[in-house]
Amino acid sequence: MPSQPRPIVVFDGDCGLCNGFVAWLIRRDGDRRFLIAGSDGPVGRAALSAMGLPPEVAASTLVVATARGPQLRSDAVAAVAAGLGWPWRAAAAMRALPRGIRDTVYRFVAARRPRRPAEDPSCGTPPRALVDQWRARLATLDDVAELTGAGNAPC
Repeated sequence: MPSQPRPIVVFDGDCGLCNGFVAWLIRRDGDRRFLIAGSDGPVGRAALSAMGLPPEVAASTLVVATARGPQLRSDAVAAVAAGLGWPWRAAAAMRALPRGIRDTVYRFVAARRPRRPAEDPSCGTPPRALVDQWRARLATLDDVAELTGAGNAPC
């Protein structure tokens, strides 16, 4: 049975909170279930396009591109939590709250997030201790094609 393609977490590489979230994810995703892509790079833009989303959505929204379609804002956070081990998986219970409430909280936090220019916004700014792991998790155009069932895409 073929394995499922890994979801791609598309994030704003110039966002301090987003970079922190990705660092948090890499530290806790020992099974390497998620790939990452900065929204300003060709892979992030391709993932957003494949999900039918405009590129500007990732300027204020975390997106998890999955084989079933995109997860945005609080659904994206819950999707990541659900893919991790205990105790983080328990955070997916936030889905019990109405999406309107969850996304209002998400938008409140997103509006106040710290901005910092990344050396390369297409892949974010990894903490020194995570550089190798971070780079190993960067999605490729082939990963996007596999996720969307489009076959292999040229790099």
